[in-house]
Formats: sequence, C-alpha cells, structure tokens
Amino acid sequence: MNHGQRNLRLFEIGKTYELREGEPVETVVLTLGATGLARPQGVWEQGRAFTIHDLKGDLDRVGELAGGLTWESGGRSWLVGASAARISIAAHGGGPSGSSSSGNASRSEASANADRLGIAGQLARRIADQLKLRQEIFVAELSLEPLLQGIESARAALRFVPLPRFPAVERDFSLVLSDGTTFAQVADTIRALSIPEVQRIEAADLFRGGQIPAGKFSLMIRVTFQNNQATLADAQVTDFSSRILAALDQRLGASLRSS
Repeated sequence: MNHGQRNLRLFEIGKTYELREGEPVETVVLTLGATGLARPQGVWEQGRAFTIHDLKGDLDRVGELAGGLTWESGGRSWLVGASAARISIAAHGGGPSGSSSSGNASRSEASANADRLGIAGQLARRIADQLKLRQEIFVAELSLEPLLQGIESARAALRFVPLPRFPAVERDFSLVLSDGTTFAQVADTIRALSIPEVQRIEAADLFRGGQIPAGKFSLMIRVTFQNNQATLADAQVTDFSSRILAALDQRLGASLRSS
C-alpha cells in the first residue's frame, strides 16, 4: 500500500501456535486478506469498494469444494464485531435432531469442533490504526486440515446422476419477511417439508422500501421442482407451493408480497 497498490487480494499458508490445556498446538492455516475496490470504475460500471459480502462470497465459492460452509456471528477481538463470523464445514447426513443419546450428542459436538474452519471479518479500526492501514481491511483465517478433509469427503461422495428425462418447473415466491430473517432459514424451512421434487432453492431478488412496511423486506425466492419419473402436473406444483407458503407463514411469519 505504501507503494501505491491499493486494490489487493493476498493469501498466505503458514502456521499458528497456541496453548491448549497447557500443551502447545501447531496449526497450518490459510490466511486471506483483501482491501480496496472489488470492481474498478469502467466505461459502463461505477467503481465499488470491497465489502464483507465479497469476502463471504469468495469463501463460499471455496467452501463449495468441501460441500458448503455454515456461518455464525462472532469471532476474535481484533475483528469488527458486526462483521465477525465463525466458519464451519456444513453438516450433511442429518443433524442434532436425529441424535437421541448423550453419546451421539457428544460425537456431534466433537464433529462440529473438528469441522470448525476459522474466522472471517473486517479488521478492527484500532488494529488497522496501529498498523497504519488507512483502508478497510477484510481478513479470514482458515485451518487447512478440516478444509482439505472436507474437500476429499465431498469428492468421494460425488456420484453420476443421469440427465433428467422430464422437464423442471420453476416457481417464484415474493415473500415479505421480518428484518433479521435469513435466506438460510427460508431454505431450511422448505427442505424440512421433505418434498422430493424440490431440486433447488435460490434467492433471486431482495427489495426494501416502497410498499414494504418498516422492519420488513421483500425476498424473491425461486424453487425448482422436478420428478425423475414423470412430468409434473399443475395440480402437483400448486400443492407443493401451498405447502411451502403455509410452512413459511407458520415458522417465519412470511407472507406473499401483494405488489
């Protein structure tokens, strides 16, 4: 940065050291850093600064190799609290609700700790000032071992799936949700219905203001339905849609946007 390089994407693989229960622990980590513009000014587009959302998007793309990531708020004291997050490899093949014994619960907790990848967020201003960094700095630190194990497991789980013979059907739902509701909650609510024909759930658009009341926002989701054995009838898709809307209303207080 002292040499005029303001738009930076850097990474380093190295080792960290800490004491755990009095014993020294060495961990190989991947450290990522980004600052400056996410998109420089061009003829057709305005310049845009790199944000925490760009960092999350980059990490999620990496996490796809390991079967996906999960995010929860919180992190180290040297990160800005509002943007600090802890990252783990997404759990597959069932969750805590399927564990009925304390042994299974302990195993689930141990597995969660083993899958904990690291942290990400914006460098705290006091730290940036100490280092004489006059731009917003976004960083992530990931443990390499669970990441590589996740990638190997995801590759081993890959299976050939033949192209479907029957067409897919897409339905868009413009939902009005309370602030603080996440897309993950919406997707989990739909998946909890265990409708086999639900193939994909995507966030298509987000809108605030206008006719949307204060404390609410509009999220348009796109759900793709497909049956590998037959063409879906309109009545089936209508039934699936009704069940989805009812579940979203009951669990998240979601309603359809009227205009």
